[in-house]
This record gives sequence, structure tokens and C-alpha cells, in this order.
Amino acid sequence: MSSVMSDREKKVRGMKVYGRDFRPQELWSGSSGCRYVYLLRATRANQKYLGLDRQQLDGVFADLGLQAPDVIEAAQLAGRLVAAPYKQKPNLTARPEAIAHPARGVDLASLVNGTRLEKLISVEAFGLYWLTPPGGYPDHIGQPVALLLFSRAGDLRDFASWNRMARRREDYTLLRFDSSSQIDREQDIRRLLNPLMAARPLKEESYYGSVHFIRSQLDTCPDHPFPRKDIGRSRYDPEGLAANAEPPLDAKQLALNLEARKAREAIRRSATEEGLVWLRRTYFTQSIDPMFMEPENGLAWLDETGARPVLRIAAGTQSPRKDREAIDQLTEVAVKGGKLPKLTIELMTFPIGGGFGGRDLSTFPVYLAMAALFSDTPVRLVFDRYEQFLCGIKRHAAVLQNELAYNAETGDLHSLHSTIYMDGGGVLNLTKPVVELCALHAAGPYAFKHNAISGYAISTDSAPAGSMRGFGIPQTAFAIESMIDEVGTTVGTKDPIEFRLKNNRLLKTGDVDVTGFELRHHLDTERICTEAAKEPLWLEREAKRKEYEERGGGLVKYGVGFACAMQAIGTSGDAVFAEVSIDLKGEVTVRSTAIEMGQGSDTSLAIATTKVLGRSASRVVLGVLDRFDHPNVRLQKNNYTQGQPTYTPKLDNSMSASVTAFFHIHAVEQAAQVVFDHGLKPCARLIWGDVPETATWKDGHLVAPDRQPIPLEQLAALAHEQAAQQDKQVCTGAIVHTYYRNAYACSPYTINQTTHERYIDGLSVLYRGNEEDVGNYERVRRERDIPLDLVAADAERHIRSVYASVGHLIAVMVHTRSGAIEVVDAVTLLDAGEVHHRESVEGQADGGFAMGLGMALLEEVPPSPVGVDGDLNLHRYPLIRATQLPPGGLQLRILELAPGEQILKSGPPIRKKGIAEAVMTPVMPAIANAIAHATGARLTVLPFTPKRVLEALRP
Repeated sequence: MSSVMSDREKKVRGMKVYGRDFRPQELWSGSSGCRYVYLLRATRANQKYLGLDRQQLDGVFADLGLQAPDVIEAAQLAGRLVAAPYKQKPNLTARPEAIAHPARGVDLASLVNGTRLEKLISVEAFGLYWLTPPGGYPDHIGQPVALLLFSRAGDLRDFASWNRMARRREDYTLLRFDSSSQIDREQDIRRLLNPLMAARPLKEESYYGSVHFIRSQLDTCPDHPFPRKDIGRSRYDPEGLAANAEPPLDAKQLALNLEARKAREAIRRSATEEGLVWLRRTYFTQSIDPMFMEPENGLAWLDETGARPVLRIAAGTQSPRKDREAIDQLTEVAVKGGKLPKLTIELMTFPIGGGFGGRDLSTFPVYLAMAALFSDTPVRLVFDRYEQFLCGIKRHAAVLQNELAYNAETGDLHSLHSTIYMDGGGVLNLTKPVVELCALHAAGPYAFKHNAISGYAISTDSAPAGSMRGFGIPQTAFAIESMIDEVGTTVGTKDPIEFRLKNNRLLKTGDVDVTGFELRHHLDTERICTEAAKEPLWLEREAKRKEYEERGGGLVKYGVGFACAMQAIGTSGDAVFAEVSIDLKGEVTVRSTAIEMGQGSDTSLAIATTKVLGRSASRVVLGVLDRFDHPNVRLQKNNYTQGQPTYTPKLDNSMSASVTAFFHIHAVEQAAQVVFDHGLKPCARLIWGDVPETATWKDGHLVAPDRQPIPLEQLAALAHEQAAQQDKQVCTGAIVHTYYRNAYACSPYTINQTTHERYIDGLSVLYRGNEEDVGNYERVRRERDIPLDLVAADAERHIRSVYASVGHLIAVMVHTRSGAIEVVDAVTLLDAGEVHHRESVEGQADGGFAMGLGMALLEEVPPSPVGVDGDLNLHRYPLIRATQLPPGGLQLRILELAPGEQILKSGPPIRKKGIAEAVMTPVMPAIANAIAHATGARLTVLPFTPKRVLEALRP
């Protein structure tokens, strides 16, 4: 399979693969020179920024012997009308000097042509400013205030070293701030660990937003059960009862909020009346860095050599379409105002050295493009590790205040009350959906009768937090799995796995989630727990614990912990493009919107054609955008509408949410099926006379009973020969678009008078001509304008619908004198569906487990201001090493689907699940439960440092 992983040989030979390997002239002929970009960043966010001391800055350049760079500040952006991150239509003759920040409640004098803005601007995902202007408050510590464009790379390195050292000093005055304008910013949500704090202890202006999931099956008052099916996914807030709210609430919303409040109170009252036991715990999970091996980097060039200017960008990213849209928004106002010509934006993506969500909706590509607008040569922006720690996207720190009501005798789970606070940093990014998913998983895989869950997104002055691996679920899994384990060790046989398996406590297909939405698709958590209970590591835990007690004299204790999770896959509206083509020699090419970042998508998509076309793809092209936007292929982003067969709700996904196995492979298989049905199969029919349904591929030949095997190469050659004839519609390439929302969109498509129902919502095919030219493709009309079945049409009420289940058994040794934790054994039980490529699954399991260990034991980005002081690097941020993994390695048990079983209730017979996030999610609670088994101490604050372990062990 040497041809499968396209960059494998380059990596082995030390050739150029990643973005930082390249220089502009290697990518763009006609370009010359290069400017090197440095982002000068704010050191405070709680004081008004007054500006850059240019005289002092020039003195620094002279003292260091540097060639002075071009300095781009907010005024230069305003002069070019480069748009701010928020969405507005400003007067094209001026730009606001400062905008009030609604997430902070700071009322600044915001001026447009000398007139105060009467309405606050809504802050979008990228924050308030690209470059903080004089008179404004930075969104967060580390917010850029200026771009420095150096002519020599060495000059940039020298200045960066000087600035990193200088900003540590008390007398650092290169950036000027108004100390009299100090405002009170939320800095550290850890103070919410105090259980005596009020339910809403934060200033109202600190909230980015909130989400609430209240579900009651009680019939003790007229408004219950709640929620009613007719309200769908309507938002409600049990705290939002003020008639004078801003913005005003209408009567319908007020009534819904009141109904939610009544339901929440009824749940609590019911637990009290039944005499149930309340377990109350508060948990903290820390902020951590994705710590991908390759910090963000890229190249950009405003190419004006042709008839029409092209802004060329080459960077590693998880979200190329979002990035291109953000850059388009950046330049849109300037183009309309005549300050920039109409630009074509060309985005080239590289394989990236790790992502983990840290490159999803990152601001990096925007600053890269911004620098190119002010340079007459290509520009290069490369973060070092200090900068990546300072400004890169982080995992949300979270405080979870949980109350669990249960029957002390039977162990029956009555209700879960959970209040979640998540630190979103100074820029909104994807914090709202992360909080929503965290809240959706607050009850874990357990069937509580009732729940009242609230999640709050908090604005602080720390670095932005976003969609890091797990997307909020690891935080809440730590809390609920710790609590279930604690209850399970006090009820019945005191076996926490047996406790999970009894009395239908685990969610199964047909149950409902915390929103009341039915879980219609495959769930396997029960089988995970059943198999875990049979593992020798679990069965022998008590005997081994006693053995350590006797041998260790209390200095070393042994324990085994278990935790499980059901991890959502996808984003609740998932779309991808894929293309499969076959050449004259039978070589297969796959093109996809997927991004390779070390997870093995290129390998997985290459072998996805094997079952249908008899051969793996010899070429895989990832990160494709422009090709799928060609007029013969492109779809329009809009809700499905009668009479509009090119409408689709979404164009494509970011490379996140474990999407390869379930979404991208499906799209490739659908495209391959079109090529087979309308290209290779008609040619086989010419040779055999007919093609039986039992025909299959074997060793590169199409075979069927009583027929001579046909080599793929012969079929491919014949297909191209037939396609060359103008009257023949023989397909040698297909581009498909798929959309999933609780079920796959589907429609009939007719080619050459043959109609097939396909689980796609867009199709273009290649009948003749070179597949390299996408203009040779022809669109095939979607015959169903609204291609949703009843399952998909009901998806308005759901947030997620497909889940992968996982369980970890982890054995630890606790050194009671030092507080050190050693992980000595581990078993992972994984619901991956049908394994597509075992090595990739094993790699994801090992990597996810190691990342979970790091979060459990070592990693932590301190809260502001320490965590954003610009001096954080690996000397202050320890990572898990190979020597800290279990000596015998991770034992992986993959629970495959039974023959004939499929994941979806309706639709295509998909049998593969994405597991990249699931494998990490329950590691932290499994270790916490192992420590509890060993010592009896329950740790509730991550990471489990020796100091925290010793504090927990104190009498």
C-alpha cells in the first residue's frame, strides 16, 4: 500500500510536507522576496490601550541593529477599510475608533464621523478588534495591537527574543495603557469551586450566553411533562423572567421561561418528597493547550501580476471554508469602498502536524491575509511555541456544580441538576456550541428520569477557548462518571460496573437524551460495560489491592477505576464533498474537503474505494475547496426549498468532531458507487452480457459465478473508450455532496435512463474529457427538491444523534508519601462499528489515551494573567512521556457490529463510527475512580498533581 499515504515517502526522506517547510517561490512562480510578520500583542486587557510608543520602538530597532520594519496599526486598517471581526455596514468614509463591548459592559465613546453609536455591535466569533485601537480595551491579553513586517527573518527572531524578555519587566512601556481606566474583569472561574457561592455569582456582562436543558416526566402540575413536543428546539431560560429584560422578551418567551422554572422546581420538590439522597459535588477541569507538534504557520501573497488580483494563502487549517469566508469578510468593505480591487481568494492547505480543534476557526489565517494586504511581496507568519501558548485556542476551563438525587436502597437514579460554567477567554470563537454540547452530555450515558441542566459561557481576559478534542464532553464526563462511581460503590454489591448495568440505568436505543429527543440510532454503552466487567483487570482488582497493601506497608496503594462515555459524532448538520475518478489505466483518484492532520484521513479515504471499485486510490487530494465551487458542481447554501434542486443547508464541515469514518468515507463510497454503476458495470455488461448482483471484486478483478474474471484495468480502459463516443454516457468520475441531520439526505438521480436512489443531495459526473479539468463535469439533477426522510425532517428537535461509546479500565499505583500517580495497566473497550483501518483506530486510541493522561495528571494552562504572560512553554507545561504510559501498553478491545447490523435506523447501511474524541473522554474519571478505589479519596479538581493528591489523603 505504498501509494495510499501520499506524503509517507516524503516524510521518510525528509522532504517538504508541512507548511513551515516551504518558501513563497516554491509555491508561486512569479513571486519574489518575502516579508516576515510579527504580531505585537497587548500585555493588559483591563485598561484602556493608549497606543504604541513609536519613538521607543525605533530606539529598540536601532539598539538591536535591526532594519526597521513596516508597522501596521489599527489606523492603517481603518485607512484601508479592512473590516473588523464584527458584522456591520460602516460608513465607508470612516471607521469606529472604539466600540462598546457587550460581553463586558464597557461603555466607550464610540465614534463614527463624530457621532456616538447608538446601538452596540454584536461581537462575532473572532471578537471585537483585529488590532486594538488607541482608546479601546483589548479583547484579551495577547490581542494584537500591531503587525510588524520585517525584511529579514533574523531581525524578526532578534526582536521577538527581546520583546519576550522585556515584557516580563515592570517598566515595560512599549505599549501604553491608561491606568486610571481600570475595569474589573473576570479572570479565574475557579473561585466558583466555593459551594457557598450564589447560583449566578458572575457579573451579567461577563456572560457570552447560556443554554438550558430541563426535562421532567412529572405530571403533578398542568404544565408537565416538560418540554412539550410542540416547542421543538425553542430556547428557554428559567432565570429569564424579567418583563423589562434587554432585549425585551415577548409574552410567549416569558411564558416558556416560566414553564421551565416550574419544571425545574417540581423536579427538586419531587426528590425531597420521595426522601431521596442528594449527592452534591463541585468539579473543576483546567484549561489545556492542544500542543500539536507544529505551531501555526503560513504564507500569503497579494498577487497583482495577472488581470485580476489574487490573494493567495497557504496554511495549515482544520476549517478552510470558514477561514476563506472570514478573509472574504475582512476585505469585503475595502473592496466596496474602492480601497482594494475585487479579489479572488485562493486558499491552499497543507497536511498539518496536529490539530485537535486548535486550528478550527483560528484567527491565524486572517492575520496572515491581513499582512499580505500591506506588503508588495509575499509574507510569512510563523508562530513559535511561546506565541502558540500565548494566543492559540485552548480547551475551556470549567466548573461543574452537580447535584444527583437517587434512592439509597435501590440505587435508582431520579434526577441530575447541573450548573456548568466554561471560560471562553476574551473571544467568543466556538464557546457557545461547546457549552451546549457539554450540557447535552452532562448526564453522561445514564437514563435519569429528570434533569435540570444549565450551561454558562463566561468572558474572561484569557486566550480564546474553542473546539478542542472532545468539544466540552471530557469536562462533563469527569463530573458525572465520578459521581456515578461514588454512588455505585455505596449501593447493592458496591460494584460500580454492576451498578451501571442494573435497572436500565444505561441509555439504549429508543431512550431519550436530556432534551427529550429520542436516541434512534445504534448505542453500545451497555455492551461496553458488560465486557468491561469480564476483564481480568477488573475481576482481580480487590485481590491485587490487598496484595499491595500487604507488600507496600501503606506507602504504595493500588486501585482500578472504570469510566465510560457516549461521545457525539458530528455537528448536527454535517456536509462534505467528495470526488472519485478512474483513469485509463485503472488508477483511482479521491478528492475531498477532508484535512489530513495526522489522524490518517488520507489512508482511510484511499481504501474507501476498495469495496466498490476493487482498488485503493493511488492519489488522494485533501483540503479541496475551489474545485467544488465550480458552476458545474457548486450548491447554494440555503434550506431545502421546493423548486430549488441546488439548495443545501450546509456546504461542508470543518475537520473536527470525529467526522472521517462516518461522513467522509460515506461520501467517497457514494461517489465510487456512481462510477461503478454508470461506468464500470455497463462495461462489464458488454463483456458478460449481464452483471449478477453477486458480482464482487477479488485481487483486482471483477468476478461472478460462471464468468471469466475481468481485470479492473480492462474495465477502466473500456469505460474511457466508450466515454469518448459522443452518444455514450459512461461515467469515469463523480462528485457528490452529502448532508446529514439525524438521517442522510437522499434523492433519486437518473443517468442514461437508469435511476438510483442515493444518499446524497448533489451530484456531478464526468462522461468524457480529462478529470483534472472540473469544467468537464456535468451536473445531474436532484429529483427530490427536499431530500429528507421522516427521520431527518424531525431533526429540528435534536442536537446530536449518532454516538460512539467507550470505556476505560485503568489501574494506578498511588505513592502516599510523594503523592505521585503511576498508571500501570489499562484496557480500552471501544465501539468503533466496523473497523475500516485497524492501524488508524489503534493510533487514535493510543493518542487519545495519552492526551487523557496528560489532562488527568500534568497539563494546565494557568488562568490569566500567568497563563498569558508570554513566557509559557514546555519548560512550564509538562506533557505525558512514553515512560508514563502503562508498561504493557494500552490493551484495546474493539467491539465490532454484528453481521447485518447497521448504525442508522434508516438510510444507508453505514457500519463505521468516528472515535477520535471518544477515546480520550473518560480517561480522567477512570483515573479518579482508580485513585478512589486505591485510597478512598475522591479528587474533584484536575489535574491530579502530587500536591492535590496529598491534600486529599490527609485525614
